[in-house]
Amino acid sequence: MRKIFILLACAMISLLLSAEDVKKSERFYFFYSDSCPHCHEAMPFVDELEKEFPNIEFKRLELSKAPENMAIFNKKVEKLGIKGGGVPTFVFRDQYIVGFKKGVYEEKIRAMIGKTARKPVKE
Repeated sequence: MRKIFILLACAMISLLLSAEDVKKSERFYFFYSDSCPHCHEAMPFVDELEKEFPNIEFKRLELSKAPENMAIFNKKVEKLGIKGGGVPTFVFRDQYIVGFKKGVYEEKIRAMIGKTARKPVKE
């Protein structure tokens, strides 16, 4: 009986860990520069998105100080055919938006995520 209980407990823990892996299996990339005022304006919005979409992993990658982040950015630019390659750039799956203006871009970015992401969790 004790062995069955231990096996069940292990199975439940395994399922919970697997569910957590699935929960954050999608990635949203926010490419920015510390010197960009539009990027700084976008940062609180990205904070909001993280709360709205807890099933997505948000990657904030600063480009001016980290060559490894610039390499990731350049791969995304090439793969998606992004023209200009400025910041801020938001990438989710095979979609992207370049630029940010408060009051204008928020719904576009939410729509980009909402088209392909699992349904957001409402609190």
